[in-house]
Amino acid sequence: MSLNIIILAAGNGKRMHSALPKVMHKVGGKPMLEHVLISAKKLNPKSINVVINSKIESIKSSFTDYNIKWHNQIEQKGTADAVKTVLPNLGVKEKVLILYADTPLIDSLLLKTFINYMPESDVKVLTVELNNPYGYGRIIREQAEEEIISKIIEETEADEIQKNIKECNTGIVFSDVTNLQNLISEVKNNNSKKEYYLTDIVSIANSKGLLVAPLLSKEFNSLLGVNDKCQLEKTEQIYQNEKRNFFLKQGVTMLDAKSIFFKGDVEIGKDVEIDFNVMLEGNVKLGNNVKIRSNTIIKDSIISDQTEIKPYTIVEDSVIGNNCSIGPFARIRPNCNLEENVGIGNFVEVKSSIIKKNTKANHLTYLGDSEIGENVNVGAGVITCNYDGINKHKTIIKNNVFIGSDSQLIAPIIVEEGVTIAAGSTITENSEKDSLLIARSRQQEKKNWKK
Repeated sequence: MSLNIIILAAGNGKRMHSALPKVMHKVGGKPMLEHVLISAKKLNPKSINVVINSKIESIKSSFTDYNIKWHNQIEQKGTADAVKTVLPNLGVKEKVLILYADTPLIDSLLLKTFINYMPESDVKVLTVELNNPYGYGRIIREQAEEEIISKIIEETEADEIQKNIKECNTGIVFSDVTNLQNLISEVKNNNSKKEYYLTDIVSIANSKGLLVAPLLSKEFNSLLGVNDKCQLEKTEQIYQNEKRNFFLKQGVTMLDAKSIFFKGDVEIGKDVEIDFNVMLEGNVKLGNNVKIRSNTIIKDSIISDQTEIKPYTIVEDSVIGNNCSIGPFARIRPNCNLEENVGIGNFVEVKSSIIKKNTKANHLTYLGDSEIGENVNVGAGVITCNYDGINKHKTIIKNNVFIGSDSQLIAPIIVEEGVTIAAGSTITENSEKDSLLIARSRQQEKKNWKK
């Protein structure tokens, strides 16, 4: 079977009350459209076709990693018209699965079940039963137990009896190209909105003697559509709960699961403990026996085995080695690589630096654009002065160096192996191995000083 997927994303999303296109609003740190693309890709389709409008063409640049064929719906004349823009580009004997960009929780396993359901049918429609069906198209069956449906009636066109029907249309349709082309060609816009509804193909198919098969899904959450910020927030909560439950079942210890948030692709090892108020964002990998303490943000980073990230710490786009201790109140800025057994303490900021094993910087320090060797002790209040107002410069500190408190290293500079820097020194020149550096003015005492 040659499968093509059409994702409808041309809606303006007026109810979002935002300049941002609706499909770019995020759930779990990713645009809604990206979630649908990920699920679509798992079906190994021949093509993924996304229908947009001219006002949101800028979104294309956000999805260059996906092999997408983009289609522009010139006027927003309804879902049938949107599908119609794609069909001429597909082979007549090929299959089509129609999805929506505002259903970010859609599950690829459910879609596989749907595609394989009743292979003898001409058109398939995915349905769901809702306690509150307001706003959804209602599924009309000639008899309640029948495995075929006669038509779908939109909320705006439904009478009071039809509005009480709880089986609803999800909008997800599967058929072949020829059937869809023939059916859509007969869709009319004689409705209150003067739009061409894709749902009308059901009644047209029935009139032609075609078999329309509904698959009633019990997975409401995965089919939830987003039309406003209230639904977006609800969808986010569902997504977070699913992530939390997944990791809890994998053996992750969460002291307060509801306060832990996942915004990206997260991988967690064994015997990991996560305290309350923690954000894991982007591509994050936590090794075995990692401890993430409270009020911490980890973004696009690797935290290796046995490492503890203490409270109120931020780690961004960095690699933290085995058996490290980071924080509390530390900030590891992008492009840092900390090797094993490194200690970064309270109110220490590290940026674009390599810190090798067994090195400690425990207090009130800034290390920027640095390469720091093994077994280095960085005292409290040490600063690598890397910026001259125009350019950034590198500080190289070799193995077994001791840097006394409140010292400044004016980059570019190299501190050779075994050097000791006296507290309060301002170092401006490269040093020799195993030397003592003292660079501070002599203390003067003025006796009987009067203010």
